[in-house]
This record gives sequence, structure tokens and C-alpha cells, in this order.
Amino acid sequence: MQSQQVQQILDVAGDLFFELGFWNAKVSDIAARSEISTASIYKAFESKEALFRAVLARGIQRLKILARPVSQEDEPIYQLLRASDRYQELCASALFRDLIRTPIEHNSIPLTFRRAMCRQIRSALEQLCMPPLQACAEVGLLEPRQIKEAFRLLSAYIEHQTVWYGLLVSPAARKPLEREHIADEAVRITLSAYPPSAAVGSGPYGGEAQSVLAIRPPRRRAPED
Repeated sequence: MQSQQVQQILDVAGDLFFELGFWNAKVSDIAARSEISTASIYKAFESKEALFRAVLARGIQRLKILARPVSQEDEPIYQLLRASDRYQELCASALFRDLIRTPIEHNSIPLTFRRAMCRQIRSALEQLCMPPLQACAEVGLLEPRQIKEAFRLLSAYIEHQTVWYGLLVSPAARKPLEREHIADEAVRITLSAYPPSAAVGSGPYGGEAQSVLAIRPPRRRAPED
């Protein structure tokens, strides 16, 4: 089967799996919508489960591309703010929600595959946020020894306020402007929780992260494509 046809199958299968769930999406429906015979699909993918895993694997690859590091040309504080914006956008995306939701709803996915998915999702998000966190540590905005802990806090806050809230609470219950401040607040909380010690507070900001944030409030940053 040609690569273009395989991609077409994955596109349609992804739409149906995420729209209807694994159990309700039928291979015959995928074949009809993609205008490719059921037999041809089973030639490319040995089972419906294999097709589902291929859809998830491609979703992970797309997430890795979307989670590319931000530009290092700006000041560290704004690098981190832009990375947090991007993180929030990813958490609010259908792709991210489906990658998180699918292993929860479909327990027959092998545990090893679910664990691999979790590791790859976390790796993509670290790729996005760790460089600006390290840059903040280098200029005295963050305790260098606690960069990993800072990432965990940053990600936990953004994910809880965005993807988990969206999955567990009706979207209609949200306040209209609530999402606008999540990324900025996550940065403030993270830098407050892990201030640099006096020994490393001699950078250009003097180790006073909170005074920097107070004096220089986050500017509005245009979303990146």
C-alpha cells in the first residue's frame, strides 16, 4: 500500500477513534470514510488494535514537533513565559487531550505501550520547558539544583488547570477569561517556589525573581504556530 493511502487511513482512523472511542469505531466505517477497502486496511495493519496504536504513535510524533523549543534570543523570563504559553496551548488542544484520555479509557492497550506514551509525552514537554528554566537559573531567577522540581510544578499547574479541568469539569462551567492567565500564573508560582540561594543570586537580576516579576509584568505574547 502506498504511503499516501496509509496516511489517509491514519487520518480517518484518528478522527473516528477520538470521536467515537476505540470500541465504537469500526474498521468498516474507517474503510468507508477513507474510500479504501477493509481488506486493504487489514493488509497494512494486522488488527484494529495495531491501527489504534499506530494512530497514537503518530499523535506522539506530532506532539514532539509542536513542542519544539522556543527561541533563545529573548530574555530568560520571557523565554519561560512563551514556553508556558505554548505548553498551555498544547494542553488545550484536542491532540493532547486525546493522547491523555485514550489510555485511561482503553485499558486493553498494553501497559508497556501506555508507559512508553507517557514517557514520550513528558519528554516532549521537557524539550519545550527545560531550556528556559535552565536559562532562568543561569541568571539568578531560579535555584539551579531544583530545575527538575520546578518543571514538575510548572507542568502540574498548567495541566491541572487546562487538560484535567477540561476532562473532568463541563467546559460550560469555566469562566470566560480564566485561561488567559494560567501560563503567567504558572511561571510566577514556579519561580516563587524555587528561589535561588544567596550563593547563586549574583546574576543580572540579583536573585530577586519576585521583584523582577512585579516590576516587569508579563507582556502579551502572540501565540506561535
